[in-house]
Amino acid sequence: MTKFAIYVCPTGSLAEQIQRFVAEHREASTPHGGQGPAACCMLIDGFEEQSGAAPVYTRSLDRAYNRGLKSRPSPVVTLDGLVTKPDWCGLALTSPWLKQVMVNFACTVKSPTRKMPLRIQDELSLPLAYGADKKQAKAVVAQAKETIDWKMPTQWEMRFYQQLTNQSWKCHSSWDLGAGQPSAS
Repeated sequence: MTKFAIYVCPTGSLAEQIQRFVAEHREASTPHGGQGPAACCMLIDGFEEQSGAAPVYTRSLDRAYNRGLKSRPSPVVTLDGLVTKPDWCGLALTSPWLKQVMVNFACTVKSPTRKMPLRIQDELSLPLAYGADKKQAKAVVAQAKETIDWKMPTQWEMRFYQQLTNQSWKCHSSWDLGAGQPSAS
């Protein structure tokens, strides 16, 4: 069995800024907790499946995405800003449309070999750093505010990933979501 996951990911300048930030803070904290590709927000929790099942999921995601196109808003993704918790900091996102696409996908994908149901994320967040103590957390937040301009519009993609045996992630397919916007607040 191998692990798969579905993410929403910024592209372009925001993705580059986040990747730079994560690389700079790799020693101060454990970026992304080893959970997935950098600069991505999980839409459906990682799930285990046979490695050859990737085409089944890609086709089903494609159908769910295409069914949702008629009602796709602009922007699809709203970046709500920096969120900090005691051992975590990241960017909060909002996307009711993507949640509906994930519900459609989870309800329609058929797999006789997946043992667990698909779990859709309720709150969307793009992790920047995990595990910093209180003193480090303040420094990480200050650096994030300096390094990452999350108030600018950015392009977004939905991506289907597979974790490889060397723990790296392979993107099987991606779907353009267009430009996202920062929240008005």
